[in-house]
Amino acid sequence: MRPSENPWKNCLEYCAISEIGLRRSNNQDSHDEVPARNQKIWNMRGHVFCVADGMGAHAAGELASKLATDTIPMVYLKQTQLTPPEALTKAIQEANSKIHAKGNSDEELRGMGTTNDTLVILPEGVMIGHVGDSRVYRLRGNKWDQMTRDHSVVWDKEEAHEVIDDSVHKNVITRCLGVSPDVKPDIEGPWPIQVGDIYLLCSDGLCGQFEEDRETGYCEMGKILTVLPLQEATRALVDLANLRGGPDNITVVTVKYLGPQQAVPTTHDPKPVPMATETEMPHPEMPEWQWSMMKLLGKKPPKAFTQRTGRGPYRSYSAVCDSKFAVELRRIFTELRESAGTQAELNFKKVDQLAGAAAKALGAKNFKDATKYFAQAISEIWRQLAE
Repeated sequence: MRPSENPWKNCLEYCAISEIGLRRSNNQDSHDEVPARNQKIWNMRGHVFCVADGMGAHAAGELASKLATDTIPMVYLKQTQLTPPEALTKAIQEANSKIHAKGNSDEELRGMGTTNDTLVILPEGVMIGHVGDSRVYRLRGNKWDQMTRDHSVVWDKEEAHEVIDDSVHKNVITRCLGVSPDVKPDIEGPWPIQVGDIYLLCSDGLCGQFEEDRETGYCEMGKILTVLPLQEATRALVDLANLRGGPDNITVVTVKYLGPQQAVPTTHDPKPVPMATETEMPHPEMPEWQWSMMKLLGKKPPKAFTQRTGRGPYRSYSAVCDSKFAVELRRIFTELRESAGTQAELNFKKVDQLAGAAAKALGAKNFKDATKYFAQAISEIWRQLAE
């Protein structure tokens, strides 16, 4: 889809970044963004966004995650006779089968697997398919919600109220695509969506580098999204994850709902189509005369959703900017600025202007602006150093 023909430019914004990090030799993450091509398709299947974090030796993890993000949107969009939850379940299970078969076909690929999060925006709201410990978050106002449950040993023990000590391997997941012939994905939603909502899908290479504290409700990630435009905020989150060590691949997809999904007709679809109030299901496969008789008898296509599934949100945090995070960003910036020194090839004018504005805001206890300007200054100098 050419940018000039984006039919959703007035009602949907999204951004995706995937980077190798600072300690890995290859990127085993994958992602895909599949906005509906037109209003008719959105009415039936919605927009689809995917993130996958692969695992396995050599190129196995990279292949596994790519198979997931290639297969899931394609299969989901084709299953128009199934309800969206059924279609998404089938798509994830088919991806699992493909990855499992590929892993068993080559000794070097054996045991390969991947996590997956798939977010679908539909007339009823947001639906998520989830396997593994990649995550989906939602920013609504100043509230930052984790919408998925980690399939991990740590989460299992926490829910069982068991002690988590040094013997617990905190990076061990209990469910993924590809390792077993069968998988049961979590299907969450649909949740009603509101104008201004931002959804973030990410691999643990991103969320693992930001502080979260369930006891106090403190979380850093959502604060960045409250103060910067979507593209800048996404970039700033990845930059900060790298600056905190970048120990893993980092992938993030952000999606902002700007308003009801009414497509602007493109040159390929010049005829306007009304926006559906609920997901449209096609009539059952049968001869047209039989369907005409069914309509006379008052029979209608099945409804897409009969009830909400899942238990999310699973954790909730405050996204209000505070002194703690602003001071932490100042520390990161100061260390980065000192390490850059006076390198002649770097342009420090904009960096120092942003830092000056941040320091002034911090002194005035305007933590929102301090967070904004320090984040921008960090990204500005890090981008120059990384080039």
